[in-house]
Amino acid sequence: MINEKFFLPLPFRMKTRKKIVMKKLLLLITVSCLWTINATAVGVKPGSVKTLVDSCGFFPQLSHDGQWLLYSPTEGTSLMLKNLTTGVVTTVADKGYPGFDAIIGNDGKVYYVTQQRKKNGLVYRTGHCYDPATGKDKVVLKAQHGRVQPLQAAHGVVINGERQVYRSSKQVGSWAYTRGDVLYLVDGPGTVRALQPVKDSNGYLWAALSPDGTKVLFEAASKGLFVCDLNGEIIADLGEFLMPCWYNDDYIIAMSNAGNLRLNGSRIWLLSVNGEVYKPISDQDERAVQPMVAGNKVVYSVIYSGQVKQVELDMLPAAPQLLASGKGKTEKVKNAANKPDAPRVFINPGHGGHDSDDRHVPTWVIGEQDTLHYYESNSNLTKGLALKEILENKGYETAISRKTNTTEDDLDLFEIVSLAANSGADVFFSIHSNATGIEKRVNFPLGLYRGWDGKPAVEGSMKLSQLVMKHLYGNELAVWTNNQRSNGDWSFYDWGYKVGLGVLRFNKLPGFLSEGSFHDYLPERERLLNDTYCWLEAWNQSLGFDEYFGRKKQFKNGVIAGTVRWSDIPRYDEDTRQFAEDRLLPINGALLRLYNGRGALSRVYKVDNRDNGVYVFTNLEPDKYRLELYYGGENRYITTKVKANKNQTSYKNLKLSKDQKPKK
Repeated sequence: MINEKFFLPLPFRMKTRKKIVMKKLLLLITVSCLWTINATAVGVKPGSVKTLVDSCGFFPQLSHDGQWLLYSPTEGTSLMLKNLTTGVVTTVADKGYPGFDAIIGNDGKVYYVTQQRKKNGLVYRTGHCYDPATGKDKVVLKAQHGRVQPLQAAHGVVINGERQVYRSSKQVGSWAYTRGDVLYLVDGPGTVRALQPVKDSNGYLWAALSPDGTKVLFEAASKGLFVCDLNGEIIADLGEFLMPCWYNDDYIIAMSNAGNLRLNGSRIWLLSVNGEVYKPISDQDERAVQPMVAGNKVVYSVIYSGQVKQVELDMLPAAPQLLASGKGKTEKVKNAANKPDAPRVFINPGHGGHDSDDRHVPTWVIGEQDTLHYYESNSNLTKGLALKEILENKGYETAISRKTNTTEDDLDLFEIVSLAANSGADVFFSIHSNATGIEKRVNFPLGLYRGWDGKPAVEGSMKLSQLVMKHLYGNELAVWTNNQRSNGDWSFYDWGYKVGLGVLRFNKLPGFLSEGSFHDYLPERERLLNDTYCWLEAWNQSLGFDEYFGRKKQFKNGVIAGTVRWSDIPRYDEDTRQFAEDRLLPINGALLRLYNGRGALSRVYKVDNRDNGVYVFTNLEPDKYRLELYYGGENRYITTKVKANKNQTSYKNLKLSKDQKPKK
């Protein structure tokens, strides 16, 4: 039984915003007496904590009458319905990853979404309705590309798609949903209003109208949990919580935001809209996640074990909804885009902010005391933003988990997965670089997908990883010590059975995490300090996506890239663990001029002074080019030919001898 005093959850992660901390500290002083008064009104009933499922139960949903429990295993490969009176468990669906998007409507029926990956790599999603009373299952919304999500409306259920919407009756009333950084309100006739109550968020999630229909609850990634009115005016800023849901018009149930720390601090909380109550209702050591409310009962999952628990609260729940009668109806979305379906990629530049979970290393060039020394979060973001631009220029649609590099950008891992699902993406891609942490330095591209080696948990993940790793390994500017690899994270890590990477957990999209190279291999780290080298990695990533989606011939321009080194001067770094060409000193400050087939100057590139020797010419029309290397003013030393090919990378590494004479 839970027996805790009220206290302020400061902070759920060390990076909680200062203004929230100050506001809560003031609140602690001014309303401490109110907490004591309200204690009995918001207490947990004695002996009310029950275990409903012993293992493998996630995304739990309880029917309004408390008779049925809906849940799924971690990978969402099946959708289970348990009769809590008889204990009988029924498999509702076991194809198309039905476990991630499912609800029990107040009519007692199960509404869920399945997905199918087509040969062109696009993912199409279908809406279903299952009736426990009859055991019948039917398709109520035909397959469509983009986001499809079951939602509770005022008087029924909506399966909300971007092109078509299913309503459980003609009179379901209003509902709310999010996509990107926009909050949408839809009234009964279908009129849509777009609101942006919180600026500069990384995206909105978990929107829901209050039971009386006057307030909207939502989470703004990187900003926190908010309540606004129907005009988008903020009523309450409740701090950093995830996956919220209404208990009644005045109270909210949510899980604590543990930041990018593997959900170690997750608990389920009761919050009041007026900010006077913050009460944990799950045990401190449970790591409770994914709460949902039905009447005065709250169900949630326990991370890793997969237990589903139920807590009964000693306070008035929301009044039961009055359900609209009539048959379900599918309607086209007004103003839906008519353009052909384009591949969608969700990009997650790993980490965020120079915090404890960011990996940073001083460099020989910059020095240990310089704040500009290498941070993984910096290069991850540079690659991510470059990939976003490259893919959009190639006709893709993209969404990204962060565009800046602050503490607030270091989102909770479950938050990132939820943003990816909410974007309607076809694939999920997390960008990182690797580190051995030992004296033997290595350097190779590594892709990690969810599942066992050779057996991805989500179809398409291994293929995507292998294709992207192939193109990363083809980068001739890097010196690779090993071949590229693609592994299942369950096989690669020994953290426990099916634990794997947190950012891939609960992810139903084909996708993987890319360790593009090893940043603790010193020459590679110097290259990663060069933004155009990071751009080149993003470009090569895009070539893997092109091959995955069968779009290799749909972009006409190419890239020429290479390095410039002294052929007879070794590197002088303190760390001598280098290989092959990386034993040679790069030429800082070299100038490269590129002339097209007509002899006209096309591009100029000056090599930086960070001991990497990198040069990259982007977005070149296919042609035969003349490349000239200058060093020491207008002294031209090398002239060579190189061809830019359509949607490919052409490499030309150059070496200059210290005794070489300039050309006239």
